[in-house]
Amino acid sequence: MFVFACALAGPCVARAQTTPTPIEVLAAEATPIGALPPLPLPMPASRDQSYWGLRLQSGSRRQRGPEDLLAIAAGIDYQVRGGSIFGVTGGYQWRQHCQPALTDCGGHTLFGARARFNLVTGGPTIARLWGDNAATSTLGTEMGFGYAPNVRSGVNACTVDLGLPLSIAMLERIRLISFVTPGVAWDVDCSSASTGSFRTFLMGFGLGLQQLGFRGLDVHVGAQRMFRGSTGVQFGVSVTWVRLP
Repeated sequence: MFVFACALAGPCVARAQTTPTPIEVLAAEATPIGALPPLPLPMPASRDQSYWGLRLQSGSRRQRGPEDLLAIAAGIDYQVRGGSIFGVTGGYQWRQHCQPALTDCGGHTLFGARARFNLVTGGPTIARLWGDNAATSTLGTEMGFGYAPNVRSGVNACTVDLGLPLSIAMLERIRLISFVTPGVAWDVDCSSASTGSFRTFLMGFGLGLQQLGFRGLDVHVGAQRMFRGSTGVQFGVSVTWVRLP
């Protein structure tokens, strides 16, 4: 029971009759909410169209103790009538600089689903503040579900998360976007043993360039901090392409 609880509650040491073995992976670190970099809200597009998009992401969680975590993933997104986005993600995460004597050094797959909704879009106030008539802001909400099987022998990771992201875009030809993504994630019991549920507060932020080179291509860099345990800081890059008419 202690081993399973530690795996989801945070880094800790399993005390037994043998040498203590640290449990290295949090559920929130192993699923897309913690393994991959944050993204800005979608800028509102034509309400007469819906759009498909492709996404590539890479995230590295550093300064988290004996080892770092690296993840890569791909996703498909669907933007409904130029507004809300629904997407799915699949990827793989592994440990860097792993110490076999201390932990299981194998990697694991990760999967996720996410819905993102624009709540309020503003223009004139932000435009006056920045002196840029093209500036816009978008406040929204997002919710996601993540799953990572076998993050450690016999332990699966599941998370549910909620966020309240804010994005500000400036310039015209190439859009410069800044964003913050405060939120909270819950580790949900989905292992064979009872593990309970644990809450983690998150804060992400980043910058990006939209319409880079040609319409529909965006590149974002982001960082994220979890306010629980020795989780370190996560950095990453996301490249998205939206199929525009």
